[in-house]
Amino acid sequence: MKSTFLLPLLLLTLTLTPARADTFDSRAVLGMTAGVSVDAAIKRGKADKKRVLVFVLDEKKTSNASHIKGMLEFDETKKLVQDHFLIVVTDFKNKGVRDIVGKDPTDRPVYVLFNTDGTVVQKGVTAMGGSAGNKLVKEWTGK
Repeated sequence: MKSTFLLPLLLLTLTLTPARADTFDSRAVLGMTAGVSVDAAIKRGKADKKRVLVFVLDEKKTSNASHIKGMLEFDETKKLVQDHFLIVVTDFKNKGVRDIVGKDPTDRPVYVLFNTDGTVVQKGVTAMGGSAGNKLVKEWTGK
């Protein structure tokens, strides 16, 4: 008798609990804090002589953060990113990247690499996996 009462209650609870999209936690993945302002990061990058790597994602989509984590899967990739770039994690509405990503689909996160002068070096989709991510970061760093 109790189980017939508890099952509908459990199902009701599960349907009322909002699904939470996973987020990209740069501290957990890279051991460094990501900024949210593209403009501020570019200014700091110029002073620190580091380029700025921006990850643009839609946090409402549950797989977006996992694509970035996949791109940065290997420890070597993470170390190169830590040593050579400032990181920004933002959404597609951010004015610093809105015109750059334009009408690109938002179903997967996008990376945008900026030079220290604010020019765009490259942009692309992060859904590539660890090997391709490692190769790309090595190309950017000349390693």
